[in-house]
Order: sequence, then C-alpha cells, then structure tokens
Amino acid sequence: MKTRIWIPVILAASLVACAGTAPRSRSAADTGGRDVEEAGLAADVRLALLDKLGWDALDVRVEVDRGEAILLGEVDKRATQELAEEVALSIQGIRRVDNRLRLKPERAPETVVDRAASATESEVNDAALEMRVGKNLLAEIGRYALSLEVEVTDGVASVRGTVPDRERKALALKAAEGTPGVKKVIDLIDVRGR
Repeated sequence: MKTRIWIPVILAASLVACAGTAPRSRSAADTGGRDVEEAGLAADVRLALLDKLGWDALDVRVEVDRGEAILLGEVDKRATQELAEEVALSIQGIRRVDNRLRLKPERAPETVVDRAASATESEVNDAALEMRVGKNLLAEIGRYALSLEVEVTDGVASVRGTVPDRERKALALKAAEGTPGVKKVIDLIDVRGR
C-alpha cells in the first residue's frame, strides 16, 4: 500500500519541481500563456522520460524555452543519458534538445585509457546494432522504415518517427525486438494515417 502512495508522490514532486524550474531570461511580453505551455511541455517530457527510461530518469530536470528542451542532471546509465534526447524529441512541440545530462561518477577508479577503450568498443557495438535494426525494419515494413530513426545505446534501442497505421508500427517494433543483441526497445513511433 505504501508503494502505491509513494510513487505518485515522487512523480508529483518531480512534476512540480519541473514546472517550477525558472526559464531562461525573456521579456515581460513573452511571459503568460507561453509559460504555461512550456511548463506543460516540460511535464510531458518528464513523464515520457520516466515512462520510457525508468527510475534512472527520476532526477532529470527539464526546462523548455521556445520549443527547445534542456535536459539537466546526472544519471547512472549511459543509455539514459543518450536516449533521453530521442525521448524528448518524440514529444509534439519539442523541436530541439540541449542534452546536458552527465553520468554519475563511477565508484571504481579506472584509467583514462581503459575508459577510452571501453567507450570506443561500446560505440562501435551500438553503431553495428543500429544498422542491424535498421536493416530488419527495411525488410519488415519496406519504405516506411525510411521515416524511422533508430538510436542504440548499450543494447537499448529507441525507434522514433511515424508510420501510417498500427499494423506497421507493430511490425516495426517486432522487427526491432527480434534483432539479436537488442535488450530492450523504446517505442517512440507515432501512427499518422495518410
């Protein structure tokens, strides 16, 4: 019972903190309705981050200024850090993202060379997996895959874009999930009939 109460309290506190975030400087003429709209967009981004990326996104702060989402804070996972931008871009009204998220410092000391080698290997593996997912999407839904963007970080794939119907969305998600090496798929696909 406490868990059911506790989670909404955390989410409500996060949304209040997000909505209360001070926007960048602007003239008095720019305030008013836009403040409310931007606070709503910031809340939409926060909810999407929590929904798609989970608890690691709990401490992410979001500011919105003229269609640009600014992501601030520290996260534990590189996947959260990198995929947060894709999630924010999936929100209608967000045109750009300034991703200022940082990884929390690691506990075990590591040499600069070790970190560089590990990061390079991860980037290469992610790029190869992105290509495999993209190829599977093309094979499964044909030309509609060209309107989708795939981003992979540490085996977590986000698929963002639009398709004309729910059937193609389901096929796209199944193709991405069925790609060897994909641990999780973050669904950022919109259905927009033609």
